Amino acid sequence: MNGLGGLATGFVAALLEAWQELRIHKLRVLLSLIGVTIAVTSLTTAVAGAGMAEQLMKEQLERQGRPAMIYAYANDPKNMGMPTATNETSAAFKKTAERFKVEYTSIVGRSSGVQATHQGLSVDADVQVVDPDYAPMHRIFAQRGRWLEEADANNLSPAVVVDKTVVRSLGLQNAKLPATVEVGTGGEKVSVTVIGATSTQDYGTMGQMWMLPETYEHWFAAAVPLGDVSYAMWVPTENADELASNFALQMSAELPGYQVNAQRVDYQAWGADESLEQMAMVVAAIAGVILLLGSLSLLNVAMVTMKQRIREVGIRRSFGATTGRVFFSVMMESVVATAVAGGVGVLLSVALVSNPTLIDMVLYGGIDEMPPFPVGAALLGMGVSVAVGALTGVLPALVAARVRIVDAIRV
Repeated sequence: MNGLGGLATGFVAALLEAWQELRIHKLRVLLSLIGVTIAVTSLTTAVAGAGMAEQLMKEQLERQGRPAMIYAYANDPKNMGMPTATNETSAAFKKTAERFKVEYTSIVGRSSGVQATHQGLSVDADVQVVDPDYAPMHRIFAQRGRWLEEADANNLSPAVVVDKTVVRSLGLQNAKLPATVEVGTGGEKVSVTVIGATSTQDYGTMGQMWMLPETYEHWFAAAVPLGDVSYAMWVPTENADELASNFALQMSAELPGYQVNAQRVDYQAWGADESLEQMAMVVAAIAGVILLLGSLSLLNVAMVTMKQRIREVGIRRSFGATTGRVFFSVMMESVVATAVAGGVGVLLSVALVSNPTLIDMVLYGGIDEMPPFPVGAALLGMGVSVAVGALTGVLPALVAARVRIVDAIRV
């Protein structure tokens, strides 16, 4: 027990001595530590930024369908083999989905050539005809208002949800929802009620609007028949491909004369994307070079300082300081210095990564679910800074440990 207490006391004493030496020579080590701080900030931000970029890419990919997303198509040979949606096909899909106990399902139909207008402003938009389950299946959230519900099919005014492009183009940023918008299809205009606005946006000029199948059928189908219709379902990833094959067979049995195909279409069906990991490695390598340059500058300052402290080391040795104590205390000076620089670098990285304004500027639109700052990135930054300090302090510590008392006092 006494041995452990002695080691702890010696370690704390070495830390205090190192801190005092840094305060004395603070002007010398300050500039050399700037490079270490910048490098640790870059390294930590690269690791944390890679996690944020991965989250952003994951959100964008999952808006096309969360794993495992299966799309089923019912092709009518009488209609030139085009995917169609009728009461018959919808009933067959629903019955088959219940048989396979699929919890999340939705029809997916698209219609283009729609123009939305509001107070003299207009924007072209694509209409997506979906069921309420479409939102959780495709990671869509209503930032304002709410998403579609089954009861909206009975509204006297068509209920729609729009994306950021429509909101920005029609000047609805500060408007209270629900809001009334004119939608023109086939030369006719229909007043619709915008009940929600999502965080998604089209990076082109087209906007997006979502409405229920019953709403589209009642108000718009006569002017612009729905095309490109499919049925989507969100299922567990285990045996998803086998489920798609069996689902197509069962649905075909419910639709004699139709050709039914079902396939998995989410991004994980083609394997993981390693581009983000490669980008993080490149940024980390650049940060490593900066860290190396900063450590060389710190080493140069430490060597120059040590030559001026030979007499001090000799006096400490004459008062009983052992070789190991001198070696450890000198090395700890570099460790404490780089640890402080690393701590400042990690704090700067946290401030950068947690700044919502900066995130919106860099990632263009931000993230729906901001991931917390990764603890691993902070620990990596601190660990690397301490390791660099230890490696940088070895050479000056060896020089100090080899100083003979007689030679040191003569200096």
